[in-house]
Amino acid sequence: MFKTIRSKMIFWYTTIVMLTFGSIFIIFTYFSEDYYYNKKAQVMENLYNYMSTIDMESLKQDSRFLMSYEENKLHFIICDENFEKVYVSQKKKNEERAKIKINNRIVKRINSFQPEFKTRISHTKIKGKGIITQGQHTYYVYIYENKIGVKIHFSYLKLFFGIICIVALVISIGLSCIISNRISRPIRNIEKNTKKSIDNGFNVDLDENQEFKELSGLAKSINIIMKQIRDHIDDLEKEIEHKTMVEESRRQFVNNVSHEMKTPLAIISSQVEMLELIDNEEKRHEYCKSIIQETTDMSEMINEMILIYSMQNDNETMAMEVADISELVSVSCERYEDLFQNNNVALHKEIETGCRAKVNVRFLSQAVENYITNSIKHSKKNGRVFVRVMQNDDYVRIEVENDGEAIPEEDKEKIWNKFYRGDTVERLNGQKGSGLGLYLVKSIVEIHHGNYGYKNLKHSVLFYMELPK
Repeated sequence: MFKTIRSKMIFWYTTIVMLTFGSIFIIFTYFSEDYYYNKKAQVMENLYNYMSTIDMESLKQDSRFLMSYEENKLHFIICDENFEKVYVSQKKKNEERAKIKINNRIVKRINSFQPEFKTRISHTKIKGKGIITQGQHTYYVYIYENKIGVKIHFSYLKLFFGIICIVALVISIGLSCIISNRISRPIRNIEKNTKKSIDNGFNVDLDENQEFKELSGLAKSINIIMKQIRDHIDDLEKEIEHKTMVEESRRQFVNNVSHEMKTPLAIISSQVEMLELIDNEEKRHEYCKSIIQETTDMSEMINEMILIYSMQNDNETMAMEVADISELVSVSCERYEDLFQNNNVALHKEIETGCRAKVNVRFLSQAVENYITNSIKHSKKNGRVFVRVMQNDDYVRIEVENDGEAIPEEDKEKIWNKFYRGDTVERLNGQKGSGLGLYLVKSIVEIHHGNYGYKNLKHSVLFYMELPK
């Protein structure tokens, strides 16, 4: 019962109104008459004190101020020491009636009159008696008010006040319903929109421009909480996605290694078996040289696959630093000077100095060297390779151009795939390619949020990469 704010507001608002008006009605019922009588007794006493300061004989000719009190239900019987009338309240002037009142109220009760004015509240009257002495004259003053009229008047007042309390109670219930609904409606809206936001993956923001400041603060706090929840969910999704990718990469790595090692292992196994059967020393030497070559190719392939795997799975923690790309490319070219000479390929460097970008030096060096070795591998005999480094406001661009054969259009996308070697298997310095070189370049440039690609020129092929500065 009373589980909602609206019902509790109606209950407490109505209860407060009932208690307030009920308390007032009880106080009025039990204490209003006594308060009225005490106040009237005080008025009588004040009037008596005032009358003792004026000439009582003057009341015979001018009694207007007494008549004003008569309008407020007070009655007067005033006589002198001879019990002659000075002033008697009556609707019509009747001397006999006045004498009877003096006789009954004063003469017969003469012993109860004292120089000090005394008031008394009886069952039927509020009355006060006193003696005023002025010069040689003594005046007996009797002031009273009949309680019957007062009781009737108060009975109507109590009835009227009771009706007012009932009406006020009905009105308060209606007002409490209206007020509580106005206050609880925006709260219900916040509750409704919060549920809607939860159902929509915490993607609905609450309106912070509420009618009440407290509700605006509540809506703002809920929005902050929902944003934090959304951020946590995004982080969890990214973490799950990352772990899934890592697991898939691990599985793919194992599968790729297993698949790529089958052929060279089979070759090595067959050649080892042949060694036991061949007596020709020259043949045995050729088989041993072939076994060494296969193991070297396997080692290179495994190293490249490990590099790809570590690069993909350590992407978030990969160390980046601002490096001199011009110097990095120059050093890479110097490392392969012997390879250029052994393959009768001329190297031409066009490197702009001072080109800097934020990179992982180890991975970028690998990408540049893969472009260089690839260009040597596909160059014509006595061919040329051009290595260029340049920059603009946004990028540092590295180009490696060789005068080899154009890349077929059907291989445009395939050359960037893992283990793709084309129709022929070229060897560089006697070594067979792993099919991972350009895939490595692609992966490294993507990690640096750069661009990569190639162009078939008239008599050459140009590979490039662009790194954000």
